[in-house]
Amino acid sequence: MSEVRSLKLEELAAYNKLSSICFTIPTKTEDLSPKEMPAEKLRQYRGCFDEDSRLLGGMILLEMDCRFEGHPCRFVGVGGVVTDPADRRRGAIRQIFEADLPRMYEEGFTFSALYPFSHVFYRKFGYELAIVRRNAKFSPGSLRKGLCQAASIRRILPDEHDGGMKQVYEAYMADKNLGILRSEEQWKSLRSGTPWENQKHAYMLYSENGEPIAYWIGSMSKGSEGAVLSMEDMAYVSREGMEAVFAMLQSMNEVGTVKLAVPQDMPLRHLMADPYDMEEDSSCGGMVRIVNAEKVLGMLPAPALAGRCVVEVSDGQIPANNGRFLIVGDGERLTLTRTEDELDLCCTINGLSALVVNSMDFRECLDARLAELLRPENGHFMAELFRARKQHLHNYF
Repeated sequence: MSEVRSLKLEELAAYNKLSSICFTIPTKTEDLSPKEMPAEKLRQYRGCFDEDSRLLGGMILLEMDCRFEGHPCRFVGVGGVVTDPADRRRGAIRQIFEADLPRMYEEGFTFSALYPFSHVFYRKFGYELAIVRRNAKFSPGSLRKGLCQAASIRRILPDEHDGGMKQVYEAYMADKNLGILRSEEQWKSLRSGTPWENQKHAYMLYSENGEPIAYWIGSMSKGSEGAVLSMEDMAYVSREGMEAVFAMLQSMNEVGTVKLAVPQDMPLRHLMADPYDMEEDSSCGGMVRIVNAEKVLGMLPAPALAGRCVVEVSDGQIPANNGRFLIVGDGERLTLTRTEDELDLCCTINGLSALVVNSMDFRECLDARLAELLRPENGHFMAELFRARKQHLHNYF
């Protein structure tokens, strides 16, 4: 009989060994067994054990906060999913999800997200593709002339005040869903390192009146044609702030190539002198799962038009999400109630997750068969209710 529970401190060595195997990361023996770990962090290490208390598989459930439509929400980032190769297909990961997804609901979490090795595998647990990442590569010399300039620029070192970095990040995230409300520990990790230790760079950019308008954090590495700058984090409060970041990159003659994950609303090609000089590809990004369907539906903003619809949700892991929801809008506000009225739309929890957090619109979700429209006469109201939304799921777990 298998058991799902949090790991004990002395069991972390077994988990770290599996991580080293699964992620092909060489690990020194002395690093496998940490001497101490805060209890609140240790509880996030979850494992499935056999009857002999041997670890079959595990994962880390990172408890965080995010925003959805302006509302703060509790959020679980799933990372470090590992299974002993000798114990594959014994259902260890399935058992952890079956135990912990209902627990997430009971503990008040709203969303969960992960970066999958296989989308097919995680769809079984209610997760759905949330964003397609745009990955860009270009030479700073390819940027067009005349970009807005910052009045002043300051290097930010890890042991210094952030110079307004958090302020800019909060402003940047104000209209985006799923952006992580970073803890002090997350900021410390992101800002760790210096240009002379491990080629980690962090800069704040300011306007003429001294207000912070943008920042960027990145790492340098050697390339065949100058240094390669990999942008790890970037935020800005305006179009001028965004342009100022790239204007700064133009002046960095030591940089031959810039790499970054392009946010949904960044018009990067329009900043290039010749758009053909920028290489861009796309990759499937994170997957998101709604943990509390009723709470999420209740946070949706009201469409400008009046209307109503009945949405049925089915969830194979969290029974509390199952049922029909009547959503009524009067053009200014929404009301949400459980109902047994005739259906307009039915979807799995995967489909609902795609509808409310995805960058695709309602019709695209229907075309992808993530939901089924039963009464087209209410389709216009639902298209407005489940319209495409800005999101920012760029934190790896």
